[in-house]
Amino acid sequence: MQLFVTGPAGSGKSTFVKEFSSFLSEKGYSVACINLDPATEPIFKASKDVRDFVKAEEIMKKFSLGINGALMKSMQLIENFAEKLKVDADFVLYDTPGQMELFIYSESGRNVVRILSDRFTVSLFLIDSSQAIEPENFIAAVMQNVIVSLRLSIPSLTVFTKSDLVKLNVKEIRKRIRESEGVLAELLEKVEFFVEYTTIPYRILTVSDKWDGFEDVLGALKELFCACGDIS
Repeated sequence: MQLFVTGPAGSGKSTFVKEFSSFLSEKGYSVACINLDPATEPIFKASKDVRDFVKAEEIMKKFSLGINGALMKSMQLIENFAEKLKVDADFVLYDTPGQMELFIYSESGRNVVRILSDRFTVSLFLIDSSQAIEPENFIAAVMQNVIVSLRLSIPSLTVFTKSDLVKLNVKEIRKRIRESEGVLAELLEKVEFFVEYTTIPYRILTVSDKWDGFEDVLGALKELFCACGDIS
């Protein structure tokens, strides 16, 4: 199964890849971790590292670009090496770039995902629980989640991270949105329907780097593809 770990900067993508891969290995699965961030050294043992082919800091110097321009140029170059990043394993976890928008909104980023995908491919969209406590932040994160699903054209599971630091009550947040008043409240209520396009209404997945909730994530992944074949 190909797992693209996505989400805003600071949502815990690299830590999740490191810890969830260890969890899966303990379960007896073969696991590979791939670093897709040309600007950052992986904190996990990478089976393949995009920085072996493209490094953002070198692109900055070579083309006299700022960091954002270098990242966009890097994504264009990475597309040429995507085939070399393929690995055969029960679970392949891809740590996507920290600046999510530069990856999601580039055609090169979409093409990289397409090249690396197979029929068992999913996005795990990570949301920092502490950044989703306030209704407006919660809705903003949810809308990003929907956009990622649309852009990548693959199924997506919503995962709230750092649950050991913040206990998130999604039902309470949605209730606050519906009961709030004012112009902002009216806007929030109108866009709350985006929640229905995520997995939040069906299953709340919360995790911490202590492996809390990892069993639930694995169960959700299996359920997602249960009709397509045995991935156990």
